[in-house]
Amino acid sequence: MSSLLALGEGMVELKLNSEQQLIHKYAGDTLNTAIYAKRWLPEVEVFYYSAVGEDMFSMQMLDYLKSEQLNTQTILSSKEANIGIYAIQTDDTGERSFTYWRNASAATQMIKLLQAAGGVDTLPDVDCIFFSGISLAILSEEDKANLLSLLKNKREKGCKIAFDPNYRPRMWKNEDHAKEWIVKAYQASDIVLPGLDEHQDLFGHQTVEDVKNFMLEQGVSEFVIKAGKDGVYGFDGDNTCHVEFNPAPKQIDSTAAGDSFAGTYMASRVAKQTQLDSIKNADSVAREVVQHPGAIMDMEIYQNTFKA
Repeated sequence: MSSLLALGEGMVELKLNSEQQLIHKYAGDTLNTAIYAKRWLPEVEVFYYSAVGEDMFSMQMLDYLKSEQLNTQTILSSKEANIGIYAIQTDDTGERSFTYWRNASAATQMIKLLQAAGGVDTLPDVDCIFFSGISLAILSEEDKANLLSLLKNKREKGCKIAFDPNYRPRMWKNEDHAKEWIVKAYQASDIVLPGLDEHQDLFGHQTVEDVKNFMLEQGVSEFVIKAGKDGVYGFDGDNTCHVEFNPAPKQIDSTAAGDSFAGTYMASRVAKQTQLDSIKNADSVAREVVQHPGAIMDMEIYQNTFKA
């Protein structure tokens, strides 16, 4: 059985509905990725690695992840901290803004908790581990380094490492701080999913070719460059591919567009599908996700759309 482990932070998502009532769900970039990976190919074993507290929301989130058929045996528990919370707002074009309450959340302790539990050997052997810039940003400097060391250990044993920079400026001290750790993450990874807009903002790269050359300089063997209206470009060794931009007929909420793309792509790749087919799969899911509110599409709508 193919297997994937996503690593990061799950949080309580708060949002006002059409009646101005506050509703809550559970989401987070790598958590969304894990859910969409499992939905796309249920035969892939998908683990989620994080830490939660002992509070009501933590317990509810674990139940939710199990309902999505994720393997939660890799989620650790903190007696001192609870899960983080964020509120989301969307404008008339579907673009979103966030307010976070995540400082000192349980997930920020996940590397220390792993070390206390027995270290890297307690994690399952999987085909691929996926993490993001947000997974790194929430950790202390010491734990950032320890996470990359952990991933190096797994990589040396044959596990592929996949990384989505998912650059969020407010989560870093400054641009240099972000660049330092994102470059280290690139160098630790086999698969990277950069956005051209992220590289324009952070590294000053203006073209797909600029990003491609930078990836090759960091030793990344497989990468997918999301280039907005120019489409999506894939590079895998000597093979290249391109999927043209196909906009959604309407955009209600752009939340999790990138996460759903990543999850679908990673599930497809660990299941040995071609890079071109994997990008097409991922693009089709992301195109649908932005037409629905919230990070996670209603399961029935998802299944009716993609499993019919």
